Amino acid sequence: MKLSDMIRAASVIVMIAAGTAQADYRWKALPAPLPLPAADVSGTVAVQGERVYFETHGTHGPWIIFLHGGTASVLSWGSQVPAFSRNNRVLLIESRGHGRSTWDGTPLSYDRMASDTVAVMDALGIDKAPVVGWSDGGNTALIMGIKFPDRVEKIVTSGSNAEPGGIDTSVFDKPPYTFPNDSSERSYKIISPTPERWEAFRDAVFKMWEAEPHIAGQLGQIKVPVLVMVGEYDVIKAEHTKMIVDSIAGAREAVLPGASHYALFEDPDTFNRTVKDFLGVK
Repeated sequence: MKLSDMIRAASVIVMIAAGTAQADYRWKALPAPLPLPAADVSGTVAVQGERVYFETHGTHGPWIIFLHGGTASVLSWGSQVPAFSRNNRVLLIESRGHGRSTWDGTPLSYDRMASDTVAVMDALGIDKAPVVGWSDGGNTALIMGIKFPDRVEKIVTSGSNAEPGGIDTSVFDKPPYTFPNDSSERSYKIISPTPERWEAFRDAVFKMWEAEPHIAGQLGQIKVPVLVMVGEYDVIKAEHTKMIVDSIAGAREAVLPGASHYALFEDPDTFNRTVKDFLGVK
C-alpha cells in the first residue's frame, strides 16, 4: 500500500442482522464518537524512555482493555465506555506517539505498541484481560495474542489486518472514505504534548502501515478465543478477513451490516452488543 493511498485514506461467519446490497448504509454521514466521560483514573507509565498515557473507567467488575486505531486516541471510545464501564473496569491506552503518549521520533511498530500495553497492565497490576482493538488496535491485540499469550483472555478485533496487502485501497474513492475528516489531526493538536509534530507523526504512522504487520504466518499461535469483526463496507478485503479467521483455531467472524471501517461510531449499539456477547459481560 502506497503512502499516497494512506494519506487519502486518513482524510464459522456471523451476520449480526439482515444485511443486503439495499441495506441502510450507516455511512451516509460519518458520525463522530460520543464525548468520552471523565476518567476515574488517568496517568502515564514510563516505557523505554516514553510516557504511555492511560485512563480507566468504572470501579468494579472484570477488566477490559480497549486499543484505538492509527493516528487516533482514546477519544475514539466515547460510544463504548458508558456501555461497558457500568459493570466492568475499562482500561483505555493511547499508543506511543498517539494522543498524550510521547514519541521520540523512532519508527513506530505494532510490536512496541503490544509491549507498551503489557507495560501499562503491569503498572496497574492487571495480570490478564480481554483486549478489544479497532483497526491498528486490533493488529496490536493479535500480536499480543502471539507474543504475550498469558496476558490475554480473549481478543476482539474490528477492521484489522495481518498483512499490509489486506487493505483494499480501491474503496478510498467511495463514501465514507471520501468524506472530509480531520478529527485525528484536530484532537492531536489539542491533547498531544507535541502538537507541532502532527505531520511527522502522521507520516510515521503511514510508514508503519506500509511496512507492517506481517503476522499471517503466526496467527495459528493464538490459542485464546478470537472474534474478528468487520464492517460490511470495511477497508479490509473480505478474503483477508476470512484468512485471519481460518488461521486461528475456533475464531469467529462478525460482519456488521451497513457499516464501514468506522462501525464503532456508525452503529455503536450493534458493535457494543456483539462485543459484550462474545466476552460474556454485561
